[in-house]
Amino acid sequence: MGEKNIHGILESLKEIKGVHGAVLIEKFAGILGEALPGWIDSDAISAMVNLILKVGQRATKELEQGSFISATLENTNGKLLFSEVAGNIICVIATTEAKLGIIKLKLDAAKKALTG
Repeated sequence: MGEKNIHGILESLKEIKGVHGAVLIEKFAGILGEALPGWIDSDAISAMVNLILKVGQRATKELEQGSFISATLENTNGKLLFSEVAGNIICVIATTEAKLGIIKLKLDAAKKALTG
């Protein structure tokens, strides 16, 4: 998938009410595409997502729960959604008012578009 297509797919997630942005990150590596506001550092997000992913994968393995699919972190000022797609991770950064159901529906569509 081309960089332009990735950016377009991530931009479509950013258009959801309450979503600040989205980023596609290679597992344990760099950024494949982003649609983030200027106040979010994509390199910092990549490092944090990879750290969270490692912990999630370890917990999944230790508890014999299969393989990682997705995770949601709800915080006092927002929500972070992580979802595996073709060996990579999409991270969506949203406000507390963002509707998780809508984001998850659009995220599923984005995953299908990214995997072709």
